[in-house]
Amino acid sequence: MAETFADINEKILRATAPPPLRYYLVLLALSAGVSGLLYAWMYQVFQGLGVAGIHDPVDWGVYIVNFVFWVGIAHSGTLISAILFLLRAGWRDAVSRSAEAMTVFAVTIAGLFPLIHLGRVWVVYFILPYPTERFIYPNFLSPLVWDVLAVSTYMNVSVIFFLVGLIPDAAAARDYYQQKEGPGHVKTWFYKILAGGWAGTELQWRHYDRAYLYFAAMATPLVISVHSIVSWDFAMGLLPGWHSTIFPPYFVAGAIHSGLAMVLVLLIPMRRLLHLEALIKPHHFDMVAKTMLVTTAIMGYSYGVEPFMAWYAGGIFDRQFAAWEPFGWVGPVYWSLILLNVLVPALLIFRKFRADSRALMLIALAVVIGMWLERFMIVTASTSHDFMPHNWDSYFPTWVEITITFGAFCLFFLLFLLFAKLLPTVPMADLKARQEEAAGTVGEEGESDQAPLLAAGAAGPGGDGSVMLAVYGEAGRLVDGVRRLRDAGFLHIETFSPIRLPALLGELHLTRSPIRVISLLGAISGMAGGFWLAGGTAAVNNLIVGGKGPDSWIPFCIPAFEGTILLGSFANFLGLIFLARLWPWRKHARYDLRFSRDKFGLVVTCPPTLKERAAEVLAPTGMEEFHAD
Repeated sequence: MAETFADINEKILRATAPPPLRYYLVLLALSAGVSGLLYAWMYQVFQGLGVAGIHDPVDWGVYIVNFVFWVGIAHSGTLISAILFLLRAGWRDAVSRSAEAMTVFAVTIAGLFPLIHLGRVWVVYFILPYPTERFIYPNFLSPLVWDVLAVSTYMNVSVIFFLVGLIPDAAAARDYYQQKEGPGHVKTWFYKILAGGWAGTELQWRHYDRAYLYFAAMATPLVISVHSIVSWDFAMGLLPGWHSTIFPPYFVAGAIHSGLAMVLVLLIPMRRLLHLEALIKPHHFDMVAKTMLVTTAIMGYSYGVEPFMAWYAGGIFDRQFAAWEPFGWVGPVYWSLILLNVLVPALLIFRKFRADSRALMLIALAVVIGMWLERFMIVTASTSHDFMPHNWDSYFPTWVEITITFGAFCLFFLLFLLFAKLLPTVPMADLKARQEEAAGTVGEEGESDQAPLLAAGAAGPGGDGSVMLAVYGEAGRLVDGVRRLRDAGFLHIETFSPIRLPALLGELHLTRSPIRVISLLGAISGMAGGFWLAGGTAAVNNLIVGGKGPDSWIPFCIPAFEGTILLGSFANFLGLIFLARLWPWRKHARYDLRFSRDKFGLVVTCPPTLKERAAEVLAPTGMEEFHAD
C-alpha cells in the first residue's frame, strides 16, 4: 500500500522527537573523542610538529591522508544529489538528504586538517589572496593554492545546496510543530528561519525548481574538479608513484567509492533506529550497492594498470618503485587494498549480499577502511621511497596523530547524529512528488507567451475584491480548478501545494524563472574575477616557476573555474531568495498549515459581483472545503 502524504510527513518528522537516553550516551561518548582531538591538537600547537610522526623525507603524514580521505567521502553527496538528479534517477530521493548532510560535514572536517598539518595555524592567512603591504601573495601556479580554492568553493556550494533542498521540508516541519507545540515553540522558530517564509505557492515553486536545477548543473562539474585538483597535489610532483596522469580519474572514482560506502554505513543503522523502513527501502540500498559495483570495477582497473604503466613507460625509478610497493614496509597496506576495495565489494554482484543489510554494512565498512588505507599508501609511500636509496625511510603515526584521526571520525558521527534529530533526514517534498508522478496527476511542464496572471496574493481591482479559498485533497483536482477558473476569465489566482506541479506553469500563464539569467551573470563575474585575481597576483609576484612565466593562463583557469561556480551559486541563491520572496517574517493570506503536509489550496480574488460565479465554476472540481469572505 502506497504511503499517503500525511504518512510521509508523520514518519519523517516523528524522528525529530526528543530522543531516548541511549542517544545522549552515544553523543557523550563521541564528544569525548572530539575532546581528545582538541587536546592532542593543542598539545601539538604548544610542543610543535615534532610530536607528530612526519619527518624528512616523509613530510606529509596522516593529516594529509585524512584531508584527502574526507574530501573523497564528501563526493557521494554531490553524486547522489546533483548528478543523479540531472539523470532523473528516482531512487536518489530517499537517500539524498542524508548524503548532502554527509557532504557538508565531511568537507568541513577535511578543511580542518590542512590547518592541523600547518602547525602554526595562526599564520594561515599567508595563503589567502588579499592585498598586503608586504606584497606576499599566494602563487596561483601551485596546486596547493588550487586546493584552497577548490575545497572552500566546494564547502560553500555544498552548504547552499543543502539549505536550498531543505526549504520545503523545513516549512513542513515548521507547520507540524506550530500545530503540535504552538507558534512560540523553539522548534517552530528554528524551522521558520530555515524555511524562510516558504508557503508552497506556484510562484515560489517556479523559482525554486529552476534554482535547484542550476545548482545541480553547477555542482556536477565542481565535484569532478575538486578531487581532480586534490590529485594534482601529487601528480604534479616528480616522485615515483605520484607523477602519473591516471590520478585525476583514479581519485574521483575512489572518492565516490568511499563516499557511497559511507552512505551505507550511516543509513543502514539510521533507517532502523529512526523507524524509516517504509521510506528508505531495500531497493534504495540495492541501487547504492550497484553503483558501488561500477566504482569497484574502476578501482580494480586502476590497481591493475598502475604497475603496467610503470613497466610500459620503461623508467627505471617507476619500475623500481612498482616492484617495491608490494614488498616494502607498505606491503601489508598494498595487499589489503586489493582485498578491501576490490574483492570484498565485488561480492555485491550477488543479489543475496545486496539484499542482506548486515552483509552490506560489513562490506561498506571494509571499503571505508580500505579507502583510508589507500590514501595512507598514496601520501606516504612515494616520499619514503624516492630516487635516492640513502633517503629511504618508513613512517608510522604517533599517538597525537592517531588521537586526532580518531577524534575526526567521532566529530563526523557526532554531527550526523545531531542532524538526524534536528532536521528531516529524508526529503519529504521529493518523495511526495515522486509518488504523485507515479500516479500521473502532476502533468507536464508548460509555459505561456501570454501576459502572466497576477498571483502571490494579488487583489482584485482597487484591492477590495472578495477572496475565496478552495481546499483539495488531490493535485489533479487543483489543476482542474485552476483550468476552469482560467477558462471562465478569472485572473487573480494563487495556489498552495506541498509539491511542485509542472502543469500549473502553463495553466497560470507563468513564464520561466529569470534565475537562469541571474546565475549566468554571477558565473561570468566569477570567471572574470578568477582570471583577474590570478593574473593580478602573477603581475605582482613576477615569478618564473617551472619554466613558466608570470602569465600562465592555463593554470589560471583553475581559479577562474572555481570563481565561476562560487559566484554563480551565490547569485543563484540570492536570486531565489528575492524572486521567491523568502523572508521568515512574511505571511500569506489564506495559508493553511495543512498545505505543507497533504492538502492543496486555490485562492481566487474577484469583485464581489463575481463571487457566486467563481463558486459555481469550482463546484464540479471536487473541493473538500470552500471558504469565502
